[in-house]
Amino acid sequence: MHETLHRLLEQIIEAGRKQGMDQKSLVAKAGLGASTLSKLKQADDVRLSTLMRLANVVGLRLTLSSNDPVLEKLIERNFFDNEK
Repeated sequence: MHETLHRLLEQIIEAGRKQGMDQKSLVAKAGLGASTLSKLKQADDVRLSTLMRLANVVGLRLTLSSNDPVLEKLIERNFFDNEK
């Protein structure tokens, strides 16, 4: 769980950086406390609503995707792409 959470947070933080936001402004715009992000980075679990608030600030949406690589390639329409 911790690895997945860490990857999600990094994607959100990176999206914020690309929009000129530092981590402090990201959490402020999400209406969260200043220490929230550092706590989330150490956490093994987090509320879905907290992740959604952070993602929404940077224009991202949380979604689920298939764990089946063949199905994922079909859905993404890159079945013949050998890079994945």
